[in-house]
Formats: sequence, structure tokens, C-alpha cells
Amino acid sequence: MSLAAVGAINARLAAQQTREQIEQRLRGVVAVLSTTNFPLSDNVLRQMQELSSADFVLTDGSGEILASSIEGTPAEFPTAPLTAAPEDQLGPPIRWNGVDYFHHATPLPARSANESARVLHVLFPVSEYQRTWREAVVPPLIVGVITIGAVALVARLIAGKLSRATARLQQEVLRIATGDFAPAALPKANDEIRDLSLAVNQTAEMLADYEQQIRRTEQMRTIALLGAGLAHEMRNAATGCLMALDLHAELCDAKDNESLFVAKRQLRLMESQLQRFLRAGKPLDDIEKREVSLSALVDDSLSLVQPSVRHARVKLAWNPPPSDLRVMADPEALGQVVLNLLINAIEAVQQNADGIPRTIEISLQQTVLEEAELSVRDSGPGPKNSVNSGLFDPFVTSKAEGVGLGLAVARQIVEAHVGSIEWSRASETTTFRVVIPLFRKGAAGVKDSGGR
Repeated sequence: MSLAAVGAINARLAAQQTREQIEQRLRGVVAVLSTTNFPLSDNVLRQMQELSSADFVLTDGSGEILASSIEGTPAEFPTAPLTAAPEDQLGPPIRWNGVDYFHHATPLPARSANESARVLHVLFPVSEYQRTWREAVVPPLIVGVITIGAVALVARLIAGKLSRATARLQQEVLRIATGDFAPAALPKANDEIRDLSLAVNQTAEMLADYEQQIRRTEQMRTIALLGAGLAHEMRNAATGCLMALDLHAELCDAKDNESLFVAKRQLRLMESQLQRFLRAGKPLDDIEKREVSLSALVDDSLSLVQPSVRHARVKLAWNPPPSDLRVMADPEALGQVVLNLLINAIEAVQQNADGIPRTIEISLQQTVLEEAELSVRDSGPGPKNSVNSGLFDPFVTSKAEGVGLGLAVARQIVEAHVGSIEWSRASETTTFRVVIPLFRKGAAGVKDSGGR
């Protein structure tokens, strides 16, 4: 609409300017003819006609034609009143001698006493005026129409592109709303739509993380609700069995019997496993911590798995640090983490085919960031590719008889100790690393309660 208005205004101004130019040219010619001293003959009027594109007829007071620029002019000019407005050099339209003209009559002053009054008739052809008007008005209108068409085409293309882009973005948002958090394809153009697509992808990534956290939390709660009762009863049964063995050893005077010793160890191991199950799904932020020796913690865990190590014919290497590393921790909870990693390593190397060494290496060292790093490296085949990404999630396991709780609980315990746990596979070995901040005496909120 703006372009159409501009085009119409330009056309009107061009038409007005064309009329003013014609009238100005005619006024100049009339002024020259009114003041000239040479006679106004047919030849002079024809020369003026070539300069102004208008015809001129000179008549006397009675309308008899004295001179004319038109060949074959009739003898008399029709009686017409003088033009009231001298500035309007075109005048009203008339038809004379078969042609339509704009007529303007101007009286000429007498140059001598014997000369009669004369009238100069200015005849501007209507066809010439229309041709000049078209030359001035049509080009702006054509340019305006072309511009409007070009702008409309470009606007339609841009609007179509934006509509398609926003429609695709709407589909991606609706897809995310249905639970599919896969990232959307980014447009090639670096514009606002691409920025919106990036924001949508970031939102989808955050929603995927939130969904995973919620599922993990719900899974842990389910474990706590459904398994707590059963695990509690089984732990009580294991405790009863342990007490019965102690009474039997006293009655039979078999306190040093190796079989009874192994049975007690296995029952303690069962108690530890059930205790680990009971901890699943429960918050560990408020656990009671005290100063613990990591070397002693590893030694205790190794004593529990030694029968399994001998039975599986595993070569186990324990590399303690040169100096004792101490952390603030719950010894039972952190002991469960170490024990779970050892049991997983033993079960992993048992999958090796004949001829492949069954080795487990345990190392403990201090990092440059004043942290304790415990590594458990085994020569087993490692986790399957299908569970690699969610190895620490509940119920994720590649074992036929496993339930996928050990590593999930281990991560929960390690994170409650402001630490981290991760795993890697390299050079045909699998390594699990647990990193926990070292104990610093005098730290805020830390109470030194002695070693374990």
C-alpha cells in the first residue's frame, strides 16, 4: 500500500509538472510574440509552433484570420471569449477544423495608431498533451507496479521460508513434548531460526537429563520399597546363621576350624551384600563420617573375597601407597563400594577363556589435587556395548544373574562422599576409578575421631 501510494503521488506530481512546463513554455512564446516589432506572418508562427508544439492563429477583432501556423486554415476563426486567467495558457478545450485543442486567446497591443486590435489564439493539441502526459506519468506508474510486484514476491518468499522454518520448529517441539528428546536438525542459515533451534536442542537435552534422573530416582525408590522388607529378613537370617555357627564352634571346641572360619566370612559377605541392597534408594547426604584409612579398608575387603579369589584361580596384585591415605567417610558404606568393585572384577575375569590370564590389580595413590584415587583393573572382557552408556544406572547389567544394583549404589555412595566414580576400557583391560578428597586436619566441619 505504501509503494502504491508513493507511485500514485509520483504520477500526479509528474502530470502536474508536465502541465506547468507546457504552460510556462507557452507563456514565454506568447510574451515574445506580444512584444516583438516584426510582423507576425505565417512563417513566424510556424517557427514558434516548432518551438512550443502549439499552433498559433492571429485574428483581427472580427475573427478574420490574419496569420496562422496551420496550413489550410479556414478564413475565419470562431468567435471565442478571451481567456479570463492569463496564467492558464492551455485554456478550455475546443474543437476546430476537425482537431481537439486547448484554446487560449490573448489580445495583442496595437503597435501604431492605424493598427486595429488583434487577438493571438494559442491552440495546443489535446493529443500532444496526452502524449506528453503519458511520457511523464506512465514510467513512474510502471516502476511502482514493478517494485510492488518485486517486493510482494520477495516478501512471499521470505514469509514462506519463515513459515516453513517455524512449522519445522513446531514439529520438533511437539516431538519433544511426546518424549522424543533427539536433537533437531539445525538450518543452514545462521539466523534467528537457527538460534531458536539451538535453544530447543538445549531444552531437549536438559529434559532428557531430567527424565533420566527422575527415572533413576523412581527406580531407586522402587528398590527401597519392594526389597527392603525381604532384604531385612534375609539379613536377620544370615545373622542368625552366624550366631549359630559361633555357638556350634564353642560347643564343639572348633574355634580354629578353617571351614567354620570360611563359613563365617561368607555369612559376613552375605550381610554386606544385603546391607548394600538396603541402602539402595535411600539418601546418603546425612551419613555419619569419620577419619578412615583407605589402605585398611582395602585390606578388610580383600580378606572377604580371598576365598573367591582362590576358587577362581585369580592372580590378584595389591599395590598400597607408600604413605597412608586417609579420608572422611562412612567405613561401612565406602567398604561396600570397594567390595562391589572387587566382586565385579572377580566375576569378570571368570569369563575369560582358557589360556587368557585372570589378573586383577588394585592400586591406591594420591593425585596432584590432594585426592585419593583407588583403581581396580581386571583382564576380563569388559561390559557389553549395550550397557556402556548406562553402566551406573539402576537395573543396567550384562550379567544373566545380575540385577544391576551394585554400581548404581556405588555411585550413590561415592557422590555422597563428594567423590566421583568412572570406568574405562583400554588395552584389553577394564579399569574402575574412585576419586575421593583426602582428609585435611583442621578443615571446617571435620572432627578427628581417630583411625578405624
